[in-house]
Formats: sequence, structure tokens, C-alpha cells
Amino acid sequence: CMKITTISFLKSGDSVYLSYKKRGFGTGYLNGYGGKMMEGESVDGAAIRELREEAGLIASSENLQKVAVIDFFDGDEHIFECHVFFVSKWEGELKESEEMAYPQLYMCANLPYEKMWKSDRVWLPLIFSGKKIQAKAYYEKGMDEMEHFEYKPLL
Repeated sequence: CMKITTISFLKSGDSVYLSYKKRGFGTGYLNGYGGKMMEGESVDGAAIRELREEAGLIASSENLQKVAVIDFFDGDEHIFECHVFFVSKWEGELKESEEMAYPQLYMCANLPYEKMWKSDRVWLPLIFSGKKIQAKAYYEKGMDEMEHFEYKPLL
């Protein structure tokens, strides 16, 4: 069953906050904040809730800038439809949570891709260079090896 998920990247000028995932899907990888959309929740609502739960921040819909929608496949199985946001305005103090380590600030032009998901190394440079994309990422071997990636402009 395909899940709708969100990832929000907290931007500060030419830098972005990234955090290590401490448990659950993607443990040990550096990432933005996000997770699965709950029943009855909007995509924006899920992104806002995840930012509150994982980073202790309050963001509003008008401060979510959608930069990508990426469909992730494991073989032929469509596992996630992921909505990716940039957030550059929020309230509250960044904090560590049960799921995410305390965030560090990284230059967008020099991200530590070797500490991130393999597909992130393909699509993150696109969105951080200013592109808004709609993409498909095909994995095999249980999300470990990316086989194919295609994208077009996000309308």
C-alpha cells in the first residue's frame, strides 16, 4: 500500500539544517524532517505536524514552499509519494527529539551526501540549485541501490 510522506528542509540563507535519524525508517542517515501523512490529514498538515514533533518548531502553510514530489519505487512496487518542502520561516527553538538528533547547519552548495540516502545525492542538488521537480526514483534490493531516476518540472 502506497504511503504519502513529507520531507521539510529548514533553510537559513545559503544553508540548511540537517539531522541524523535516530530510529525507524532511514536510521543513521542525515535528512530533513518528515514522515507519513495520517488519515484525514492534508499534506501541509503532515509536514507541519512532523516539524513540530521532530524539531519542536511551529510552521504555517504559507511558509511551506513545495519544491518536489517524488515517487519512490522498490522494484515495481510504489512505496512512497513524497512531498518535499523548503521552510525558511518558523517559530520556536530547534531541538533534538526521540526520532531526530540535534540538527547541524550545512552549506547547501556542499552537503555531506555520503551520509544521506543514495537517491538524495541525485535529487537534492537539483532542488537546491533552484529547480522544482516531479520525479520517480526506482530502487532495487530493498531501497539500498537506486536503479533509475527521472524527473520533469513540477507544475
